[in-house]
Amino acid sequence: MDKTISLIKQKGTTLLEALVATAIIGIGFIAIFQMVTYSVRSIDVSGERTKINYLTDTILEDLTAYKTSEKDSRKLYDALMLDDNGDPYPDNAFWNLSQCEADEGITVSPPLNNAEDIIKNKWDNRFSNRRIKCGQDDNKTLKTYTICRDSPAVCTNLNNGVYDKLYFGKLEVLVSGKSKNLYFRIH
Repeated sequence: MDKTISLIKQKGTTLLEALVATAIIGIGFIAIFQMVTYSVRSIDVSGERTKINYLTDTILEDLTAYKTSEKDSRKLYDALMLDDNGDPYPDNAFWNLSQCEADEGITVSPPLNNAEDIIKNKWDNRFSNRRIKCGQDDNKTLKTYTICRDSPAVCTNLNNGVYDKLYFGKLEVLVSGKSKNLYFRIH
């Protein structure tokens, strides 16, 4: 009888041992799949942040390149502060894109012939849903501020220690709950 029991022990694993081993391997695979899902999502978020950084830098390059161009004898850096009627923009926002526009929102015709319209159209195109992922609460805004000695009608901030009018900008990009703010001097 002892010989029979020893032969059974030597033949292999029992069904219970096989089920336990399968469960342990299954738990391991589930953990690996969750890590893969997390890493793919992390790569996607990182890629979107890189795109947003690139796009905000191109806006600054556009402002630097076109700041002295004119529309109706008004330089772009003055147009950043006041609309065509000479009134400040609502909330000091020269450019605002509250959600991502589809390609239909991009102007192709009539041809644009001044830097102000060209860069606004270019920015709408760059921040369209063709290039970055968009959500319901996404917002892209270029706000402008001035510091000078003049009256509050001319400047957004008064400072008697400033002799020349200073122009500043704040580019705020809110995408998927993440915000990027970039502050810069315009002129």
